[in-house]
This record gives sequence, C-alpha cells and structure tokens, in this order.
Amino acid sequence: MNATVHGVPVPPGCMRVSVDGIIEPNAMVPIPVPGEIEKVCEAVGSQLAWPEELIIFGRASPKKKKNEEGKPKTLDSELKKLQQSFHKVKLRKKVPSKYKVLYKHASTFMKATGASVQIPCDADVFGAVKTIFVLQENLISLLEFDMIGQSVVAAYMAYLHHLCYKDRKKDDALLFGFLDLASTYTLNKEFQNAVVKRLMDNYYRLYLMPHNQMAHWILVVIWDGDLYILNPLPHNTRFPDLERGLIDALASYHAQSGRAKRTPKVVYLMGSPKQPGGTECGYTVPRYMRDIVMDKEMSFMTKWAVRSRNCYTEEELDEVRMEALEFIEDKM
Repeated sequence: MNATVHGVPVPPGCMRVSVDGIIEPNAMVPIPVPGEIEKVCEAVGSQLAWPEELIIFGRASPKKKKNEEGKPKTLDSELKKLQQSFHKVKLRKKVPSKYKVLYKHASTFMKATGASVQIPCDADVFGAVKTIFVLQENLISLLEFDMIGQSVVAAYMAYLHHLCYKDRKKDDALLFGFLDLASTYTLNKEFQNAVVKRLMDNYYRLYLMPHNQMAHWILVVIWDGDLYILNPLPHNTRFPDLERGLIDALASYHAQSGRAKRTPKVVYLMGSPKQPGGTECGYTVPRYMRDIVMDKEMSFMTKWAVRSRNCYTEEELDEVRMEALEFIEDKM
C-alpha cells in the first residue's frame, strides 16, 4: 500500500497519506513535490509521503474493513469496487469523448493508488536527465480544460522538443532550448544558476521559459542575450523581480564565459495574443511556444511587437490541450 506515491518510492520512515482537510493553508509540507505540491493548501485531495513521527493515529483499535457479508475485504473485492466506480464516472462537460476511458481511469484507479504518469526526458530536452511526473489531479485538470500546473506545461515542452526533432531538420531543431520549470520556479540563486547552466550549453539557441507569477503563467524568451516577455493578460503588466533575476543571470553568464558584458534589452511583446478569459494562461503560454517553434520565419519579434492584439480562440487553445493529452497518454 505504501510502496510508492506519484510513482516515487516512499522514503523509509514515511507513510502514504491522503490530505482531506487543512488547518494552516500556507504551511509547507514535509516532503514536497517540487513545483506542484509545496504548501498544504496545494495537497488537498492528493496523496503524499509523510514522516510517521508527524502522523497522529486515531485511538480506536484498528479493525479490518469488512464487506456487506461481514467478511474481511480482499484485494479482489477492492478491485471490484474500483471497477464499479470506473463505470459510474460521468464525464464533465469539456472532457473530450475520445479520452473518456482515460478520464475514468484517472478518476478511479489513479486516484486510489496515487499513481502518476512518468515522462522520462533525456538531457537534450532540459539540459539534464529528468522525469516529469504528471499527477492524477494534473491530468484531471487538463481533461476538464481547467487551470493546469507545472507538470503539464513541462510535458508539453517535452512534446514540442519531440516535434522539433520529428518534423524539422536537426539543425533547425537545435535552434530551440527549454528551461526546466522545476529549477526556475522560484526567483532565487538556484534560478540564476539554472539559467546560466542552460546558456552554457549553447548561447545561440532561442530558449523558452514559461514562468508562473502569482498563479499566472507568462513566457520568457531568451535569445541572443536579450529578453522577450509575453503576458496573456490584456493589460500592460511588468515583472521587475523577474527582470532583475534574468538580468543578473545573464551578467553571471557573461562573467563565467568570458564574454563581453552587455546589458540585455527587455522587450514586452504587447501584440502577443490574449487569453480569451481569466483562467486560460496555462494553455495560452504553451500556444505561444507552439507558434514560435512552428514559425520557420522566426517572425514573433515583429508580428507581436505591435500594439494591437488579437485573442486566441478556445479552439486554438484546445489544439494545445489535445496535443498534450495525446503525448501524455502515449507515455502511460
């Protein structure tokens, strides 16, 4: 029962627990899932590894669960119960019909077992070997066209990397690089080190870095020593802390690589398409990346520099969602 949680072995001295309610929402969990579950408020409805010494067990003597006939429950009876639940799951409005089996599987078997979808990535994708863990709640959000988190955005980046090598010449594919969201999630020293390390791989690539600011996704493009920021919201918003962190990272790169020091341009591309509503930023930023990667003319700097803005349609964002779902399902 406690062997794994989200596909990762439970550490010694810990147990797998379900979080059904909270007292202090901003308290940090003892064993976080980086970029996904770090605070208690983010763990509700999910399962986590938790140190046994921090678990208060009920006073009642543990009793074996029994079924209606008074007999102890067996693995077969539990499986049968899950199968019954599977068939009773009703699809939400925006769940694609072609993924109804995946939705039912995530709603029942994945939820009951704490399973996750693991997407292995070689060093070409993010600059180091890593595995993306798409949690059950992440997959449900994607299927329901709801707000998505870091793991789904990272999975789509892995998909775009695959698409580059599959559909474009290798030399063209090497134009693009992706920054690991788990390393650039927080604006600290680790953030700067991650940017510098990626630039050391190949300074002349165009690097794509989605970044989450106060539960809102934006896109940073690092190209030829300059910074381009795309914000899906309709109003003009600057991100001074992010700008400062990126400028410091580029200065550190120049110092370490021996390149001549220069101050990067910071350009907000005000003509980048808007999100259609208030919660679609997690789909809009991947759509930005898709449009940039698929544009062989590399015209994003000019076509999105204008002041007038279009708005992505829900159908355009749904293309991204369907591509992400197909890619994730293929890894199961």
